[in-house]
Amino acid sequence: MQKLIAVLGPTAVGKTDTAIFLAEKFNGELISADSVQVYKGLDIISGKDLPAGRQGLPVSSKFKLQKKDGPYSIGYYLFEHILIYLLDVVKPSYSFNVSDFIAFGQKFLEQILEKEKLPIIVGGTGFYVKGLLDGIDTSPVPIDENLRNKLKNFDVLSLQKFLLKENKKKFDSMNNSDRNNPRRLIRAIEIASKIKNFKLASPAGRLKIKNDERKEYDILMIGLKCEREELKKRIDSRVDKRLKLGAIDEAKVLFKNYEKLSEQVKNANGYRQLFEYLKNEVSLDRAIQKWKIAEYHYSKNQMTWFDADRRIQWFDIGKKDFRKNLVKEVHAWYNKDI
Repeated sequence: MQKLIAVLGPTAVGKTDTAIFLAEKFNGELISADSVQVYKGLDIISGKDLPAGRQGLPVSSKFKLQKKDGPYSIGYYLFEHILIYLLDVVKPSYSFNVSDFIAFGQKFLEQILEKEKLPIIVGGTGFYVKGLLDGIDTSPVPIDENLRNKLKNFDVLSLQKFLLKENKKKFDSMNNSDRNNPRRLIRAIEIASKIKNFKLASPAGRLKIKNDERKEYDILMIGLKCEREELKKRIDSRVDKRLKLGAIDEAKVLFKNYEKLSEQVKNANGYRQLFEYLKNEVSLDRAIQKWKIAEYHYSKNQMTWFDADRRIQWFDIGKKDFRKNLVKEVHAWYNKDI
């Protein structure tokens, strides 16, 4: 059975650094699972900067375009000698979603395995990782721009009521984080609407990646964590670093075409708060404070999501010999049944 690794965890915990480290040790290549880093021009605020001790941003290295496919740019960045895929895939105006990620993620998995290398999925967007590894029944449901335009000004409570009316079972199955996430609520309403109108839930019409159509992999899921207060310090440091690297200038460039930006970009952490500053809704100091607070909340929601997956083996990055123990675990798994 072909093997792959997933490196998961909250924002600022050092996932990319660890994934590159493992790729160097085990002849791997990376697939980024980040719902914001897929966008071109979202470089500094989204965290496409390389880990500590590595120089420059991905945009300062050469992007190798493999092919152009409609709105998608398919290729990779070369970090030293490690390839990483699914960065800079679409323009900020495109509404990238989990079905896009699954489609390209599967292609890159096959491509990496054909080269007899180890695929390493790295990122904090748990929904994307789950979609790629486990499949999601409703991921091929197309975007309904008319419905999204209708719902975009609804507050969270109104969206919750709308979804309860459309599909109470779906609402009841959502965790607290998703119930209070406008984008997740709108997507759930979108899916519920399609099922209701086109009866996609029937055996003949259900949109599903069936288990017998999916390849089986031997998956090692690695979770990185640290103490809560330490993570907050890491988040603060990272936000401050990105401000020094030019986060405000990056936001200003995107803000020039604000009306054309996708909702994902408008509401992404860092961008949303700096856009509020550029709209003169808050001071710069307040925008920065709100950015950091949003990252704290996001990291907590990420841990709630990942804690529900019992397959994940957790490693505390603050522990002595963390990497030594990690390599030992990966080595035992990697050489099993070879």
